Amino acid sequence: MTHWLVSLGMSMILVSGSAARIQDDAAIARQFLGMWRLVGWTQRAADGSSRPGQTDVGYLVYTDVNRMCAVMMDSTRPKWPTGAPANVDDAVSRFSRFISYCAAVEVHARDGFVLHHVDVERSPNVVGTTRKRWFQFEGPNRLVLRIDKSELGAGLTESTLTWERVQK
Repeated sequence: MTHWLVSLGMSMILVSGSAARIQDDAAIARQFLGMWRLVGWTQRAADGSSRPGQTDVGYLVYTDVNRMCAVMMDSTRPKWPTGAPANVDDAVSRFSRFISYCAAVEVHARDGFVLHHVDVERSPNVVGTTRKRWFQFEGPNRLVLRIDKSELGAGLTESTLTWERVQK
């Protein structure tokens, strides 16, 4: 099998296969580039029930240098009465239902997944890990990412985030 390095702006991706397949892989990888706004997060439990994910507002950015950053929060978190944490509970709530991380990106277009090699995260235990997201593009401006089953919490069978491309 032939392996090729394909340029995407200033970055490169490793792809395998024929020249036609490589062009398709590069085109798919380019679809990630840009800023995306979270439009929904659904989690399905083992009993078949569904519930919203832990955040409802967020942004995801993929760059042409194989980097990404994500920031998400629950918009219903209560505000602090004094504008700053007044006690331990307020300070802890600063991190509750808030997700942020940055990572190196590896797109596996043919296989339908993207890897996020985490190097910045609020939890030091997550730095150095890899997050696998199965992807599907629904037109040019909608991206669906499904969290790999190996990363799901107890009792969950699926966790899917839907993103819409931010337009000017």
